[in-house]
Amino acid sequence: MHMRDDRSSRQKRRRRRLKNQFLAYLALIVIIILILAAGYVGVKAVIRYVNNYNDKVNRVIEEAESGIITEQESPAFDIQEETSSIVYNEGYNSPADDDPVENLVEKLLNDMTVEEMVAGMFLVSPEAITGVETAIQAEEGTKTALAENPVGGFVYAAKNYKSQEQFTQMLANAKMYSKYPLFRAVLAESGATDYGLAATPKTSELPDADSVTQAYGSISSALASYGVDMNLAPAVLGDAALTSAAVQAVQGAKINAVLRSFPGDAAASKSLDELQGSEFVLYDTVIKNGVDCIMVSHASAKGITGDDTPSSMSSVVIQDVLRNTLGFRGVVMTAALNDSAVTGAYSPAEAAVAAVQAGADLLLLPEDYKEAYEGVLQAVTDGTITKERIRESMYRIYRVKYKNTL
Repeated sequence: MHMRDDRSSRQKRRRRRLKNQFLAYLALIVIIILILAAGYVGVKAVIRYVNNYNDKVNRVIEEAESGIITEQESPAFDIQEETSSIVYNEGYNSPADDDPVENLVEKLLNDMTVEEMVAGMFLVSPEAITGVETAIQAEEGTKTALAENPVGGFVYAAKNYKSQEQFTQMLANAKMYSKYPLFRAVLAESGATDYGLAATPKTSELPDADSVTQAYGSISSALASYGVDMNLAPAVLGDAALTSAAVQAVQGAKINAVLRSFPGDAAASKSLDELQGSEFVLYDTVIKNGVDCIMVSHASAKGITGDDTPSSMSSVVIQDVLRNTLGFRGVVMTAALNDSAVTGAYSPAEAAVAAVQAGADLLLLPEDYKEAYEGVLQAVTDGTITKERIRESMYRIYRVKYKNTL
């Protein structure tokens, strides 16, 4: 009798234990399902937040770069007609008060060393830091070179292009290997057939803004498909409407346009007052229409400066005229520093230091990158150039970079 009671009790306890285990497993399954559901909802929410934030960032950048402040104003790059007089707006191209990119750029610069910021002011050929004769791929050598020399960008020549697939892969790898956003630049005007581009009319054969838009739009679409994000073009096309149309077509493809070249040939003989009523009307218009970068030539502007200093190394040309008088707040780039007009009179270090002191942000193709870099870094170390001056340039550079890379 007692044995039957014991068995009965054990069976009841076993059933209770199995029941409890089942309920525990069921509860665990329910908890896991709830966690997965919450995680899914959370991930979706995070993705929506990031997408919304990036949309806001891109919208604000575009508005800041194009001078749009209110919803009622004209859309970005609305081309202005050339006028006979200029009303200069010193605040043009300034960041919006609530610009979210400000914090992103400031955080990045706070994390960068002085050495990295100095290197970031240079645009070089891929051969300049890799040591190869002709770069047609970006592999471990490029990865190592960029880690040691975090330059601001590469300028690719026609010799670097072999096929669409090869060029696209090379640019993608260079971007991947760079610690910081990297300009991947070419020079392609209308009429160019390098880089596998379809034939377009020469610039002299473009009669109106529509034809300019079509030609530069075709070029820019092809370049963007390769991963190019900067075109050292357009050169001035004769009047403000045509030049602005070219800039709009390039930047409309999310490629940074570089207007060539300031201050123009007339500055060799005309005074600033004379230029303001003539040639500078074009620059004023293009600046107001939101051009990202302007290249400053090596030609002297004796009519403005009173001396033979190359414009690319003249604070009068860059700071007094381009920035203060014309109100340009974008990136100022030198013309190629390996040009004989520079190399015949300046060492790579001297040219780079003089350009930075004058107010240039990007130093294009120095004759010897290492020497130029060391020259600027030494000038910062000994106080000839302040760290704040380097940071100013990097701030402008990264505002332009983040415009298309966020």
